[in-house]
Amino acid sequence: MRFLAALFVLALALPGCAARQDDGRAQGFIQGDGSAQVLAPADRQPAPAVDAETVGGGRLALRELDDGPVVVNFWASWCGPCVREAPALANVARAYADQGVHVVGVNVKDRPANARAFERDLDVPYESWYDEAAAIAAAFGGIGPSALPSTIVLDAEHRVAVRLAGEVTEPQLSVYLDRLLDERAVGQDAAGDSG
Repeated sequence: MRFLAALFVLALALPGCAARQDDGRAQGFIQGDGSAQVLAPADRQPAPAVDAETVGGGRLALRELDDGPVVVNFWASWCGPCVREAPALANVARAYADQGVHVVGVNVKDRPANARAFERDLDVPYESWYDEAAAIAAAFGGIGPSALPSTIVLDAEHRVAVRLAGEVTEPQLSVYLDRLLDERAVGQDAAGDSG
């Protein structure tokens, strides 16, 4: 029991997104370490079929984003690295939109007003699911986030291709998206040749 208590205190003492929301609730997420896991096509698991309310009050289903890879970014307004990476995600969303790439956020353990202010103030051009209870994050199971921010890049078939823990950059995401777009092009060429 002492070990668990010490571990909890350590998690709260870490910098970044570990501590508390502004209403004092413990968050349970720690800052990502910048690690990346790239999965070969044969090792990719399908993402959960998310269909949930957005921060803006609408509804969005993952299946609606069916024309290419999807960048899923887990964030919170109280997370400093999430604020710092928001412009990179916005730039990626704009730069890759005409190639069928979608960016969608998952706002985790946040207040609705804070999440809306984050999107407005940082000029976020894509929608985010509102996930106060972290149910969407949990639906990803073992392939889901363990830290904030975290980003999961799905291939065109909505399988997890890349897992990124921590703040992402535009060049970093571009490398992974370009690879996935090349995979899709090769797959489409192979389908055309066999038909």
